[in-house]
Amino acid sequence: MRNYRKQNTGFTLIELLVVIAIIAILIALLLPALLLPAVQQVREAARRTQCRNNLKQLGLALHNYHNVYQVLPPGMRFKPQSSTDSIGTGNVSLLPYLEQANLQNLIDPEIPWYLLPPDIVQTNVSVFICPSDTAANPSVYPFVAALGVPVGDTFHNSSYGYSVGYNDAVCFTPSWGTRPFHPGNGVFAIHSKTRFRDITDGMSNTFAIGEAACGFEMCSGIGCEDPNPDNAQSKHGWLVGGQNLEGLYAAGLRYSGFWGSTVEPLNKSPVTDSLFRSTTAINDCRPSFEGGPHWLPNFRSFHVGGGHFLFTDGSVQFLSENIDMATYRALSTIHGGAVVGSF
Repeated sequence: MRNYRKQNTGFTLIELLVVIAIIAILIALLLPALLLPAVQQVREAARRTQCRNNLKQLGLALHNYHNVYQVLPPGMRFKPQSSTDSIGTGNVSLLPYLEQANLQNLIDPEIPWYLLPPDIVQTNVSVFICPSDTAANPSVYPFVAALGVPVGDTFHNSSYGYSVGYNDAVCFTPSWGTRPFHPGNGVFAIHSKTRFRDITDGMSNTFAIGEAACGFEMCSGIGCEDPNPDNAQSKHGWLVGGQNLEGLYAAGLRYSGFWGSTVEPLNKSPVTDSLFRSTTAINDCRPSFEGGPHWLPNFRSFHVGGGHFLFTDGSVQFLSENIDMATYRALSTIHGGAVVGSF
């Protein structure tokens, strides 16, 4: 009769320890990759919250300014009878209501931006920056350096755009006033003087400021799709902001600026650049869709699916980039008369 040795089919202690060590190594290698999306989502949620809070602060500043002056600040100021010497954006008017009165006191309201000391435009005002933006901050503009002006070539950015509505005309009246009535007008324009009572479409149905992120690729002109070959990015300073003057445009400079228009969709990418016919058509106030010679960029954000907007009642809402264009445009106008649907 043959004797059989009982076979031991289990692991030895050493084999078990080796298996455990291998599993531990695999977990250590895979865990960061598995957790990274969750970590990124948490970080983006925090960035979105900060962007939203910034707009809420800007809303409070706008309301406090209106309480004092019974009018909202102009979207941009220019020196008298000049279409090229801008003083600064509406952000300058809001500084005292953002705990930045000392900074505003350094800004001479009679001096155009390019004659200001560099330390002013290089000041970082955190409320103007959304942490989701990808452009370098501060940003350097080589073309400004080539001009050799006192302000220098480095400017701290802004992430938010003042709404011009569905009317993207950049113009003056013959008497150097703000652009005339148009149903597509938004809250702001050059030398605008919008009062809350002027917003007949309803303050809860009209946004004043939206995200205008720095860091997108740009393209040239309404309806453009091909990025500029020089890899120019959408970016603008909180004080300078502005729109691209035709002389600089003709020289090859492409610039977005701090305005936001609803002629094109939210988060269109590449972002449309800007053009102001600052010498040949300063009194042509037709929007681009009516044959006008100017245009302004679309609102844009790096948040997935849409962007934040400050409404004139002080509320902040996240609008989908797939919002119906008629509704989107109606939300951007102050007296268009359109009925706003759900959004």
